[in-house]
Amino acid sequence: MPRPPALRLAAGLLAVFWLGLAGGAVLVWGTAAAPFEIFAGVFWSSVWCFWLARVWLGGPMAIGLMRVAVLGIGSVLLVGAVLAAGISGGGVYPSQGIGAGAALCGVAGGLLLGREDVKRWSRSTTRVRVVRQPPDGTAFDLRGAALRQGRGMFGCLMLVISVAVLVVVGVIGATLPEDRGVDAPDYLAFMAGVVLVVIIGIAGYIRINLRAKALGVLTVTERGINEHPWPRIRSAALSYTGEAKTVDGVRRYPGARLDLSFHDEPGERHLALPGDAHLHGSIAAALATHCPEGTFLGWVPRTTR
Repeated sequence: MPRPPALRLAAGLLAVFWLGLAGGAVLVWGTAAAPFEIFAGVFWSSVWCFWLARVWLGGPMAIGLMRVAVLGIGSVLLVGAVLAAGISGGGVYPSQGIGAGAALCGVAGGLLLGREDVKRWSRSTTRVRVVRQPPDGTAFDLRGAALRQGRGMFGCLMLVISVAVLVVVGVIGATLPEDRGVDAPDYLAFMAGVVLVVIIGIAGYIRINLRAKALGVLTVTERGINEHPWPRIRSAALSYTGEAKTVDGVRRYPGARLDLSFHDEPGERHLALPGDAHLHGSIAAALATHCPEGTFLGWVPRTTR
């Protein structure tokens, strides 16, 4: 499905919108911009570029949030420009004129993003990972489950880290005099904190994806587990650490993993499972159904991680 003209026009208007805001800020700052102000301008410009790129690629969440943001910011800027012109008796500064023009571009771009053809195209770009089910068993998408869980937990962690950075910066600022200037330690701490949060976010996202990719898909069929046929498998067990509990009628096993032993090799192979209780129950049911008699040992506690 081709990219609709409305989205192309909206992307251009949104690029002009940000350039107008940046140009107005430069006119206000002149040559007296402080390092903190320059850092903030570069940082938010980078965020806007990544955001606009995601809109261009069709991300439904990016498009929805962009529409809300530009309609809100653009409306506030337009109202502010009108009030400023009224207070000044009709006089308009260059920065105000640029800001009003940018706001009109932003509002127009936001309205275009709300068109039905843009929404349909955005939904068509969303690729859903489909696990092909075997005719004689079940395939479990461990990677998808790990990604959902990992991203949710990491998002909460990033919120905590961001709040902690703001609290530290606030404490530093509270200990300094009001006339500390723009090169004060709290401003420098804020810049360092933002860079730290970005680095942690990128590194964490990469780590989550790499760990989830290693899990892949678990297939349990009448023929065996993944590429291992049943005649080769001595035993299959689901092990866990700590204490199993029943929450809302669902049995939950902490630290769950699949342990396999084979007739033709010593030791065991271990496959860590995502922390999804419903997934654990489905895997246990599939093993109980397809394993030869005496092969599946059920849930067993273990003392090692």
